[in-house]
Amino acid sequence: MKASSQWIRRAVLWGATGAVAAAMIVAGTSAEAARTTLHPGSSQSNAAASPKGIGYPPPKGIYKPFTDCPLLNPLMQESTPGSATGCVAGEVISGSIKIGNITTKVRATAAVKFPVAVQFGIWSPPNAGSNQFTGGVLPPPAGLSAQLVSAPQFVRGGLLKALGCPDNKVPAVRRLCHEAENRGGKYLKMFASAESAGPITNFQLLTWTQPVEFHLVNPLLGSNCYIGSSDNPVVLNPTLNGSAVIETDPHPRYHPDTDVIKINGATATDTIFTAPGVTGCGPGGTANVAVDEAIDAAVGLPSASGTNSFTLKGTFYLAACFAPQNMAKILLSAFRASARTNGKAVHVPLTPASLRHFGIRLHHR
Repeated sequence: MKASSQWIRRAVLWGATGAVAAAMIVAGTSAEAARTTLHPGSSQSNAAASPKGIGYPPPKGIYKPFTDCPLLNPLMQESTPGSATGCVAGEVISGSIKIGNITTKVRATAAVKFPVAVQFGIWSPPNAGSNQFTGGVLPPPAGLSAQLVSAPQFVRGGLLKALGCPDNKVPAVRRLCHEAENRGGKYLKMFASAESAGPITNFQLLTWTQPVEFHLVNPLLGSNCYIGSSDNPVVLNPTLNGSAVIETDPHPRYHPDTDVIKINGATATDTIFTAPGVTGCGPGGTANVAVDEAIDAAVGLPSASGTNSFTLKGTFYLAACFAPQNMAKILLSAFRASARTNGKAVHVPLTPASLRHFGIRLHHR
């Protein structure tokens, strides 16, 4: 039997991917395609248990990080034949974020293994062009809020520093300062977490653009105190550095076109983004402009490019399928197989009949 066009297509595509991975290993640089991008913290010890409606049980083995990929989204089924289709996951364990004159450390804890976790899907529409990693980015089934999961991180100096206490003389701000001092405990502390503020764009294997907003958390600030918004987000353009390896599917006879690119020791950075002022802070929310202005003055917002920065460290994963068609279905099959077998190989012959199960027809040459 002669080689099929399936194998020729796969060799060409993986040749390009392998060149990128090899370059990342040799140069020590690789950037993540995070639609989930770099936002602070995961509120769960893992990017979480699979939510209802995701269409598969939590995978195992090399697919363990991909707990929330939109493989059942109809668009994933429409990827251009032979192009890259897959799932992206990022697990951050440490780092720091500086906005204005406040620096917040990002730390893992016993309760929160990954303080920042991101997940999303990638697909290649007909107009994606020749770059196999350029195409659409799809959030998890629960939407943009699930694309970036961030655990609240402690802001040094707490609420009093953020309000400019005790120097601020504005009555509304002074009242907040006195109330925080009188109540103590959680009323003095302040935390920040990152949330998605829009879709990821400019997606490449090594860089991407992601709008975010930072939620400032303290009982006296109300529930809608943010740096950035969906209308005026903080726009991040991370670059990822690390060392990449390719992990092949544990049962390649059944899923021959499915692999995981894993970037170990990944460091995502951006030092050129700008940050707007805060909005919605204080008991009166948007009506309490004095509190917003106090935080802006104390924190140094809005802040220009060169004033802000972030560095997040962890591991980045891309599970991708390069097949003539039905890539999302094949990847879903690989995820399900790993859950059934605890990541061990499933020795199922790759026959024309098994391929037809996924709607694939071999074209012999």
